[in-house]
Amino acid sequence: MKTVPVLGGRHELIIDGFAATTAHMELRYRLRPPLPQSEPDENGEYVFLSLEAVDDVGNEYLDSGGAFGLSADGSATEGSLSVQPGPYADARSATLRLTLFDGTHEETHSFTFPLGPAAG
Repeated sequence: MKTVPVLGGRHELIIDGFAATTAHMELRYRLRPPLPQSEPDENGEYVFLSLEAVDDVGNEYLDSGGAFGLSADGSATEGSLSVQPGPYADARSATLRLTLFDGTHEETHSFTFPLGPAAG
């Protein structure tokens, strides 16, 4: 698990996990305090997240969407983002680049994960 300050230090990003299958790679995360859920909040804040990746042999992977929602205790936004396709057979690691954009500021954070044989 890795934690980094994001969005000018207003939020904390917690990487909860990574999974790879033959179809996609998925990054699971939490953001504290929670983000606005779908519409801009009373301050006009809305945060867009996107994910892309490259592996250690140069293959690129594109954002294929995700899902998010408020944690059960209301303290964080929990979510996942995916890239496609799944890892290529010759790849041993993947660097996922998570971009956050709040309408005025954009930042990207990179996380590298080892790849084993992709699951089905």
